[in-house]
Amino acid sequence: MIRLDQRCALVTGAARGIGRAAAVALSEAGARVVLTDLEQQTDGLTYSTAAPSDLEQTAALIDQSGGEAVVMFADVRDIDAQRAAVSAALERWGRLDIVVANAGIASWPKTTWQATEEQWQTMLDVTLTGTWNTCRAAIPAIIDGGRGGSIVIVSSSAALKPVATIGHYAAAKAGLVGLMKSLALELAPMSIRVNTVHPGGTATEMTQNPAAEHWQATAPGVAGALELPLPIHRMEPEDIAAAIRWLSSDEARYVTGTTQLIDAGALLR
Repeated sequence: MIRLDQRCALVTGAARGIGRAAAVALSEAGARVVLTDLEQQTDGLTYSTAAPSDLEQTAALIDQSGGEAVVMFADVRDIDAQRAAVSAALERWGRLDIVVANAGIASWPKTTWQATEEQWQTMLDVTLTGTWNTCRAAIPAIIDGGRGGSIVIVSSSAALKPVATIGHYAAAKAGLVGLMKSLALELAPMSIRVNTVHPGGTATEMTQNPAAEHWQATAPGVAGALELPLPIHRMEPEDIAAAIRWLSSDEARYVTGTTQLIDAGALLR
């Protein structure tokens, strides 16, 4: 059984979906968790991002199972907010060992080249720069701990397989792979491992809302690209969280610089 006793984790985008599932999975394995997400809605999106009550619910789930969590409302675009979240971990538990950089968004232009400047820039600011902010805020604390650690970055199967109309999303998620590989090389001497996970179609609020469902049903070439060879319609966030928990543990102590695909075979098509 994977155990993370005495370790402390920071999870961004922890209010719902994969972030919530990852935070709960890490807590169940014994980790103490700092949970971060937005306090306000992200401008320019056609679906509702998480509300403060969602993040509080994640904390309640951890508390009900006997775990420990700290809630921090923080936008990943704000480096000072990310540093404050790291400070919260150090002040409460005196250490930081694990980072799950999960926060991200989705939007659905008519085509990649018809995306608005706002859609393009917001995607990069949240998904790519936000992850960089999380890493640069957290890495000094992990290094100072002198125990090594794990950073897991949530990318997407769209970083590895073309999907029509969402080139801005694919570009941001592919950028995470380049960021991961550079960090993995730089941090290896300190025994800090860095990996990406690449979910395929997963049942989250970001993919199950009217705007996303309209895109899946009407955008040319999209429906077939989302079909899964395994006989399921969508994976669950807990399926991705299981891989994140493994990568965060000593069971994966020699795994770094890798792209872990959890897509029910989508890239086989």
